[in-house]
Order: sequence, then structure tokens, then C-alpha cells
Amino acid sequence: MRRFLVGLVALACLPTVAGHQAAAAAQPGPPDVTAPDVTARGAVLYDPVDEVVLHGVQEGVERPMASTTKIMTVLLALEAATVDDMVTVSENAAATGRIAGAATLGLRAGQTIPMRSILAGLVLRSGNDAAVAVAEHLAGGEDAFVGLMNARAAELGLADTHFVNASGLTDDPAHHASPLDLARLAAVAMTDADFAGWAGAATLDIPGIGPVVSRNELLGQYPGATGVKTGFTTLAGLCLVASATRDGRDLIAVLLGSDDSFGDATRLLDYGFGAFARPRPLAAGQTAIRYRWAGAEVELVAAGPLARTVPADAAVRWRTVLSPAAGYPAAAGATLGRAELLVEDSVAAAVDLVAASPVAPPTRRGAAAVGAAVQDALRAFARLESFERAA
Repeated sequence: MRRFLVGLVALACLPTVAGHQAAAAAQPGPPDVTAPDVTARGAVLYDPVDEVVLHGVQEGVERPMASTTKIMTVLLALEAATVDDMVTVSENAAATGRIAGAATLGLRAGQTIPMRSILAGLVLRSGNDAAVAVAEHLAGGEDAFVGLMNARAAELGLADTHFVNASGLTDDPAHHASPLDLARLAAVAMTDADFAGWAGAATLDIPGIGPVVSRNELLGQYPGATGVKTGFTTLAGLCLVASATRDGRDLIAVLLGSDDSFGDATRLLDYGFGAFARPRPLAAGQTAIRYRWAGAEVELVAAGPLARTVPADAAVRWRTVLSPAAGYPAAAGATLGRAELLVEDSVAAAVDLVAASPVAPPTRRGAAAVGAAVQDALRAFARLESFERAA
């Protein structure tokens, strides 16, 4: 009997992750690769696409976060669609920039400046005066804005995060986040093109402010560096949310309470790109197999990418599993099976396989229709048999 057998493709790839619910569980690297030591009291290496921790040091523990706070400040301004507003700087905001040792954009009371410029300066130079100006413009005052910050953190599921101001310039222990929460927050912020553009700029000539050099020393130095935000207070120590992209893979490293934030980030990112890979045997819309009936057939394409971050030395396969007795006619987009990514014979990821085009209804009658029905019944049996063996 001809069998519509499951397609198995061997790949040289890398550790299974269980998906969104396992995001907080660190995945072990290959046995011959040693995870790096870092000086940070709290750290995480995070894959934002698969939402999985690749390495962590107390990644779920609340710690002071300093100016990494401003990721949320900028995100709220972008989500409120205020980027094209003009902002008038208050005396209160300008005074924030005069606090000894505080990072500042040098804003002046009464000055009117584009919101876009303020946000860019916030990301690159961490201006505390700019953070207060944003808070006052959006919410009428910093206290009200902090309420918006904490509400958004709750919406994003950042259970270990709490804000007391818009800048992070505070020694209040109630102002804190975990490394994992900051990685998740950064992943959301980096989906905004404006934020990503500012976070990835080593230098920028900002209207109303002038030439600005980013405090993120990885930009232009670390291959593939794309952002995100630095921070420092005496209480928090050196803090850094760093991101990088290589070969189509995105990683985020977060360091809180570090003695060497840029060195720590370099070691974590190097480990992530070297010890892990992300096989993708099927891209969204790519043909995986054909589904056949008596007198009809259709290409099945992946409804999304079939991919997963796994250890670089893991043996990875993928297979197609067909619905045993799908009827037709069938509409374009009808689900007729699935593709599964296997790591050590366990399913690490799956994606629906859908009809690439509509399938017309059968036109046979009488004996021909009976014969076709018998053939389709045999095909259904063969598909079921194939699925059971492959599983």
C-alpha cells in the first residue's frame, strides 16, 4: 500500500523549549559549552522570539534598576501617540537636571521642544530632566504618570516590577524590577521602529538638543549590537539592557548590579550566539507536502514559521503529520495537518499546515464515485498509520 509518509528532515541544530509557559525556566546549554561567569548580582540572557531564558543569575529576583526605568517611560509616550507633540519644559523638570551627578539633556524651564527629540535624548543620554518632562506632558504630573507605568507593567505581566518615578533616579527600594522583567519589557519596546532606531544609534544629531553620543558602549563595538539602555545609581550599581542580532537571531542580555556591565553583556551574548542556534526548516508560507485525494491534490504550506531555539549540538528533525480523512471541497487556508519540530524525539514546536489554494468539489458519480471513495478511505488509513509510526 502506498503510504503518504511523514517527512523527516535531519538537521544539525540545538535544546528544546516548551514555549511561552516555560519562559522563566533556564535552558541548559550544550555539555561542552560553559556558561559565562558574570559580575552582575542579577542577570539574564533571553530569547525574545521564543520567550525563553537561555541563562540566568537570579533572573526573577527584584533589584534596583536605575535608568533602565526609562524604557517604560519612552514606551508609554510612543504608545500614547505623542511622538509628534511639542513639549514645554517646566521648572520642575528643568530642576531635575540640576541634581548633582544626574544625567541631563540640559533642558531649560519654558523651553518648547519636540517630543521626538526628548525621547531620543532619553534613550541615548538618559536625561532625567527629559523623563520628568515626558511624565508631566502625558499625565499632568509625575505621580499620575507613575500610575500609568505600573498599570502597563501589570498588563505586560511584569510581576516583579514596580516604579516610583519616571527616571529611575531614586534610592527607594520600592523602585525595582527583575532582570527577566526588563528583558520582556525591552522586547516589547524594540518592536517600535522609533524606539529601536534610537536604541541602536551610537550617535545622533537631535533637533533642539544637538549631537548626542549614546551611553551604550556596545553600539559600534559589539558585532550586531542593537540597543537598548544603560543605567547607574549608587544603590543599583551598573545596569544594562543590551540587545544584539546575528544571522537573523535576536538576543537580549540584562545586567543589574554589575561591576562590568558591558563586559558581562559581551560574555552573555557571545554565549548565546555560540552555544545556541535556531533551526527553521519551514518559513511561513513555505510548501511542506502535498495532500492528495482521488482526483484532487493541494499543496500544504506552513501557517507560520517552524522554528525553535535549541542547543547548538542537538540533533533536530522535523516531520509533517496529515489529518487522516480531511474532506473536500476545501477552502484555501483550511488546516489539513501540521509540521512538528523534534528534539530528542520530543515535539519542541509545531505549526499548522494549510491548503495553499481552494480544492474543487468532486464531480464523479456512480461507480466512479464509489471507487474514489474507496481510494480516499485507503489514503486516510495510510495517513493514520504514518502518523502513529512517526509519533
